[in-house]
Amino acid sequence: MRPGLGGSLLMGFLMVGCATSRVVHLDTGKGSPIAYTLQRQVDPVEVDSGEFKRAMARLILDLRFSLRPTEATPSRLQLVSWDETVRNAEGGSWCSRQGAQDECLTLLGDDFSLLDADARRSLALSFAWDGVWSGVQDAVRNVVNPLALKAMISAAMAAYMFLVVAPEPLTKIVAVALTAYVIAYMGLESFENLVAGWRRLSSESERAVSLQELETAGGRFGAVMGANGARVLILVLTMALGGGAVNIATKGPLLPSFARAALAMEANAGVRLSAALGGGVRSISWTQGVLTVGISPAAVAATAMGSSSGENAAPAGTEGRTELKDVFNGARNAPGFPSNFKAVQNGTTRNRVDNKALLEKLREIEPGDWVKVYKDGWVGTDKVSLHYFESASGKVFNFKMKPGWSNQ
Repeated sequence: MRPGLGGSLLMGFLMVGCATSRVVHLDTGKGSPIAYTLQRQVDPVEVDSGEFKRAMARLILDLRFSLRPTEATPSRLQLVSWDETVRNAEGGSWCSRQGAQDECLTLLGDDFSLLDADARRSLALSFAWDGVWSGVQDAVRNVVNPLALKAMISAAMAAYMFLVVAPEPLTKIVAVALTAYVIAYMGLESFENLVAGWRRLSSESERAVSLQELETAGGRFGAVMGANGARVLILVLTMALGGGAVNIATKGPLLPSFARAALAMEANAGVRLSAALGGGVRSISWTQGVLTVGISPAAVAATAMGSSSGENAAPAGTEGRTELKDVFNGARNAPGFPSNFKAVQNGTTRNRVDNKALLEKLREIEPGDWVKVYKDGWVGTDKVSLHYFESASGKVFNFKMKPGWSNQ
């Protein structure tokens, strides 16, 4: 990874924008892509300050490296004293807001210098978090060094924003999963604004000659993200730092309002969030203002089925023609299963599989009876329903989570 994130940091972070026409191309690899036109505007899923603090406190316990309150890991980052040219009035003022008057964090490398363009950009990005960073400090100060964590998150953000502007499609599972979360919570229009804001931040930080100019550029980018967007980005980047694709898939359902975000993902991009986390999305690219998602047929959301301009549109028979790759030994092993799910009493039904073609394919995996399960329960304060096909031995296919209860 380019900007010095260290061996344990994840490569392949991504942000994408959307076309002003609000059309997403879903390429299943079979015939013409599905041209999914967004039918309505979906508001961003809000994460308030209290939910954010609680989620950060949970996620930070899963970090796989030591960033204790009184120490930093020398191989990853260093706390250094600035020389007198930097420790001036404006530098001291900013450092005091970070909780370390005499020490400031070097965001890239062993030495800080305003002559280094990458360092200026990273410092400007660090300023951009200031609007919500007090919530991070409150949540993590007893577990990790907030300044060290800020450096890690800033470096990770910079790394995946570099990939946003790259012309190559993103194919890594981690990148796809992160992108799915941010689209689900923030929406496509916010993506487009974020990419434009990043380009401006990079340009302004490259020209900056003072900390004041960097702080102004960072504040402007912070306004583009907004408090809600900044919280979402900090949460998903922390998940990535905590353990890669597996952590992103398993810990994601612990994020605030996950069930609403899953529904928003289907409306925002025509893709099921659980499928994206489980490898159902192969690639994502943004070329000439068009978002193209390389996707398995099983990952296409019902909301997108009627939008096809090619031969893949088949609302009634799609399930029967999917490739049955996403089969797991039990629902709890399926990506996207919420670890804090609590089933309600008498809230589970098992239904006959009427689709004969699908049933034949399922029996190729395991002979015998298969049923379609609808399991109602709670994820935090949200009512959700888990949907999946299940064999007699407990194998599970096509796991997904829906908002609301299906058995009422």
